[in-house]
Amino acid sequence: MQPLVSVIVPVYKVEKYLKNCLNSLINQTYKNWEAILVDDGSPDSSGEICEDYVARDPRFKVIHKPNGGLSSARNAGIDISGGKYVFFLDSDDFLHCNALEKLTEYAEQTNTDIVQCDFLRGTDVVFPEILEASFLDYDNHSIFTSFAAKIITCGKLYKRNVIGDIRFPEGLINEDDFTTWKFYYNSRKIAVTNTPYYYYTVNPSSIMANQQRKPNLNYFNAYRERISFFDESGDRDLEAISRIQLMKSLLILYSNEQLIEEERTEIKTLFDENYRSKSLKAIAMPLKLQIVFQAFYVIPMFASRFVKRLYKA
Repeated sequence: MQPLVSVIVPVYKVEKYLKNCLNSLINQTYKNWEAILVDDGSPDSSGEICEDYVARDPRFKVIHKPNGGLSSARNAGIDISGGKYVFFLDSDDFLHCNALEKLTEYAEQTNTDIVQCDFLRGTDVVFPEILEASFLDYDNHSIFTSFAAKIITCGKLYKRNVIGDIRFPEGLINEDDFTTWKFYYNSRKIAVTNTPYYYYTVNPSSIMANQQRKPNLNYFNAYRERISFFDESGDRDLEAISRIQLMKSLLILYSNEQLIEEERTEIKTLFDENYRSKSLKAIAMPLKLQIVFQAFYVIPMFASRFVKRLYKA
């Protein structure tokens, strides 16, 4: 018998996208799923759409709650979900019809704790044709040192024991930065496929889109927490990797035009603290990254803008 997969869908002001998201669940080739729809006090018709799908298919369940933010909605979904596996799906995104089947099949066959797929990004409402999946296996150390870890929570099938009592921090943006690395570290085995089974819809009103306009710097604390954890546990490799990932994000963020000067100073100070850390010697940093980091250390604005242009090229 197929194990139950709990799909947790936070819902807030997504009436334009929600039906496409939920239809992608109905169209899954994998049939033993439950969808926990968490209506987070949505002021539009999203709550009514949820109720309509609950009436149509008993695999849908809905929670109506006062608005508490994405973390609060995800936590509420986790608390009532009953599946062997948990999958997080944002309500303006959607899945390829084979997504749950392929990820669950691999997890069951190989006793894998997390199965991670790739993303497509755009404004389509129909999933493009994709290739058959192949998987690479990692443990909770090599997933970080190989830079295969994706900090975004969605697009991964989690065995329930990996989540355990870990919950998303409520009242914060960048909740994935605080949480997903803990799921990885709780795992014995992680599988990664470059096949994109998850479609990330470019939604101008989403949290991520708004973040591009108004940078929120609270994720610094997420990295401080992570670095401190690996420092105290004596894992120098993962401490170094965490510092490198933080520095990469700081480098790119530095030239954001929405920053005020005090924020830019904070970014450069934090970068310098990590750049001078002796723990970076624990790993062999790629030469290109060494050059970029050294350039940012000396001429930050030039290096930041240069790297941004490379990303857009």
